[in-house]
Amino acid sequence: MRWFLRIIKSLLVALVLFFFLFPVYWLVTTAFKQSEDWFTWPPSFFPSTWTLGNFLGLEGGFFGSVTTSISTITPYLRNSVVVAVSVALISTAIAALAAYAISRYKIGGMGFISWIISIRMLPPIAAALPLYVIFSHLHLVDTWWALIAAHLLFTTPFSTWILITFFNDIPRELDEAAYVDGASPGQAFLKIALPLGMPGLAACATLSFVQSWGEFLMALVLTTSDNAQTLPIYLGRFITGWRIAWGPLAAAGLVTMIPVIVFSLIMQRYLLRGLTFGAVKG
Repeated sequence: MRWFLRIIKSLLVALVLFFFLFPVYWLVTTAFKQSEDWFTWPPSFFPSTWTLGNFLGLEGGFFGSVTTSISTITPYLRNSVVVAVSVALISTAIAALAAYAISRYKIGGMGFISWIISIRMLPPIAAALPLYVIFSHLHLVDTWWALIAAHLLFTTPFSTWILITFFNDIPRELDEAAYVDGASPGQAFLKIALPLGMPGLAACATLSFVQSWGEFLMALVLTTSDNAQTLPIYLGRFITGWRIAWGPLAAAGLVTMIPVIVFSLIMQRYLLRGLTFGAVKG
């Protein structure tokens, strides 16, 4: 009976992996396919001839006004990196300060905590127009600052909620021991709470980075040129009406995906520990 359950479990795991990994596989192979292989039937699951034409603008020339080269991706990649890294750092810093204050000094009580996490329930589309009006009056439209501030609105509450759990699991006796040794509350936070909460900080930074990296709506509303537009906006250039340059789009998608994968792999150890820390109490 056990071997039968193992087979069922293995099949379910294989099915889940196939469900999540096949789109990635299809993206990678399409990025290296020639234009005549994009629409073959039956589908071509493996490129008949590997090509870099989708990266160099040599494939899909029949798409007319659709950009078929990713040679202009550099400013959008730069904007995405600057905005996502800034959001990750600023969001984690603000969340750490707020979460520590709530955890140690019970500022606002449970009602305040519920209000913080309720901000995550706000649909981004509901905030898009008010944010545009505000940033327009501040002359911040089409700047990095507008995107960073807009993304912080949605990443900081979730990071704060996660870090509250972390700081709750750090014994108060450690803070009290620091006070006895002459440390101030700020020193206890910097030298005791932050080092012990590093897995949570890494997890929040990773989640904030990923969310900011893939955000589309605010980037569409608050930016108008390559001075601040990010990669999700750039990917839309390969779609014009019913015409889609699948090869160049896949190539641009691959370039967009690689930084997130690398960042997540680097932070994987902290991310897994951070998301599970404090979930089960012994």
